Amino acid sequence: MDCVGRIIEAVQDICDNWGITVIPGAEITHAPAEIIDKLAHQARKLGAEIIVVHGETLVEPVIEGTNWAAVNCPEVDILAHPGLITYEEAERAKENDIALEISSRRGHSLGNGHVGKVALDVGASLVIDTDTHSPSDLISYKTAYSYGLGAGIPEKEVEKALKDNPERILKKKGLL
Repeated sequence: MDCVGRIIEAVQDICDNWGITVIPGAEITHAPAEIIDKLAHQARKLGAEIIVVHGETLVEPVIEGTNWAAVNCPEVDILAHPGLITYEEAERAKENDIALEISSRRGHSLGNGHVGKVALDVGASLVIDTDTHSPSDLISYKTAYSYGLGAGIPEKEVEKALKDNPERILKKKGLL
């Protein structure tokens, strides 16, 4: 069985036996900006339902130009922790229906205030998530809500970032 087959089998096992809905996805990280589009298309062909690109965060730098490449790729759903994203990048994210992430992950969250302001100014979608690397990174809804408020996002927009925008992404992909 190939790698993709094993992943699908594991996902089905989790869904069947653990009562958790698993959505296969891919995060593109530390890739040359010029191949992000190619990698995203390849991930989609291999079964990734949600595609995330690791943005130009302040603490774990990726190649300059990653944010721009991500917001110009129609296969990308979320630009994670985009750091000091520009207005032009955020406007392109809005045009291409790519959500920008407010992250609770240590370090990645340093740009949250900037990301929130720029996204709200141009009308780009936001999502709030954890960028979980281990169980200790998981947070409650209440804590996620606090991260949104801490980023200077109004309550109404925090609620959209936690519920409406993720649901919209899932519906667009036919997953809800």
